[in-house]
Amino acid sequence: MTAPRASSRPFRPPATRGVSHRATLIGIAILAALAILMFSLFDRRSSQDAPPGALIERGMSPGHRLLNLETGRTLPANSPRIQRADASITRVSARFGTSKDHVADLALSTRNTIAKQHPEDVLDVLDAALFATEGMPARSVPPLAPLLAAYAQARLSGASVTESRAVTRSFAQLAAKDRPPR
Repeated sequence: MTAPRASSRPFRPPATRGVSHRATLIGIAILAALAILMFSLFDRRSSQDAPPGALIERGMSPGHRLLNLETGRTLPANSPRIQRADASITRVSARFGTSKDHVADLALSTRNTIAKQHPEDVLDVLDAALFATEGMPARSVPPLAPLLAAYAQARLSGASVTESRAVTRSFAQLAAKDRPPR
């Protein structure tokens, strides 16, 4: 056995015809972009399949949230019904001295109760509360929940929206007479 010869040249591995560093980075970037795209498509599909209760999003006004829950879909932010719902909720909240979210919850539950028998618009429910207490001094305004219950009872008994508003107004006036002074 002979000893290997010492060479004056340093050892260099044989040249390979592999992929350059730049091509590797481009490949990784493409794979990452595909993964992000697939995740966003999956995420979008799963949010569309969500139940109506999942439509509530941060930053939505109470009126927008209320109408989304009523319709079971997300309405565009520029819908004119949203402005009307927000204005009605604000007025009812101020008149009855309760939070906007509580007003929206009561209006939606009243609407849902009526809608089991026939179509009902949540804005009609809010308008009935405003109509019933129009011109009343703040100290004589009855609580919102019984007022909406009177409206729902009239609607469920077959009265039209206009007739139900009148019944609700009569209820509010009667309740105001029986209400002890604050």
